[in-house]
Formats: sequence, structure tokens, C-alpha cells
Amino acid sequence: MTSIGALGLFVTILFITSNPGDTLIQVILDFDRWETNNGSEFFNMEKFRVRKFNRTISVMNGTGFLLQDLDNRYEYGVHFARSALGNNQFNAYPMKLASRPFCDFIQTYYRDYQHLFLKYTNLPFVPAEGLCPFPKGEYWAKDAFIDSSVIPIVVPEGLWRCTTDLTDSATGELLARGSMYVRLTKELVQ
Repeated sequence: MTSIGALGLFVTILFITSNPGDTLIQVILDFDRWETNNGSEFFNMEKFRVRKFNRTISVMNGTGFLLQDLDNRYEYGVHFARSALGNNQFNAYPMKLASRPFCDFIQTYYRDYQHLFLKYTNLPFVPAEGLCPFPKGEYWAKDAFIDSSVIPIVVPEGLWRCTTDLTDSATGELLARGSMYVRLTKELVQ
């Protein structure tokens, strides 16, 4: 999957915070869809689907296959684009998870936020010393959703495209790309 990518991007999008006067602004993040653009020799995400769980939340379900062990021969990064009107006219956004060697990416970004995903997936636990290579295998998600309390309140509303890129470290060649689309809205909570 770029389930690792999906995890990396989830990390950067949510928060509940308070304004002066005891009014809370709640950030709501709703999955829209996942698209695999290329990289079928690395990932098979055809069985991942987004569905409405209840009136207020969408969840991701399915099984994905990582077809090769991933180590530092590959680089991985996530960049973001936003459609303010939700009409799929995206503008690049300066927020990103910088591309770095894959195992370093997992050690730096995924490890700090893995607690958000381990209860909904069978992704491996990454210990303090790291996990390299990241093992190929069958990975699933069951009713996975994003805890919106981790998204900063300053992230604006709209339809967001979070694109994950896997590249060859030596040549810079793009090997796999996937995009997750999420809707971010805000509500006042009294």
C-alpha cells in the first residue's frame, strides 16, 4: 500500500484546539478515496475501499500487498495539494513530509505516529532502533480512520490530495505514486 504513505500523511493533518472564550473548533477529516497512479511492481492497493461508517465518519477497509521489501535503496516522501472549493482544482501546498531514504522515513515519521494506526491495521510495530527493511507482505486496514485531534487548527478547509512518492535513491526515478483524498471541515463546538 502506500499504506505507509497513507500513514505518513495522516500524521500531518488534524487538531482540536480552543479559542479564547471557551469555544472549541473541531477539525473533521473524512476519507474520500485512494488512487494508485503507478508502481504495480511495488504495491497492490486494488482491494482498499472507503466507506461511510456512520453519519459523521468515513473509514478505510481492505487488504493491500507490499510486493517487495523496502529499504534505503528507495526514498519516500509525501506532498500535499488543496482544492479550496472541493472541485478537484488543486494548488500545491507548502506542507510536506520531505523525501528521505525509506527506512529513515519510517523511523522519523511513521514511528512517532504509529499508535494512531496499529489498532486498525496489521502494519508492523517499529521499535526505537528502527525496522529495515520494511517487510513485504499482506497488510490490512479495518475501519481505519484519522483521529482528527492531531491536525493543527491552522490547516485550512477543503479537499486535500496527499500524494506519496517512492523513488530510486540512486537515480531519482519515480517508481510508485499513490494519492489519498480527504475532506477537511471545521465545526464550532460550544
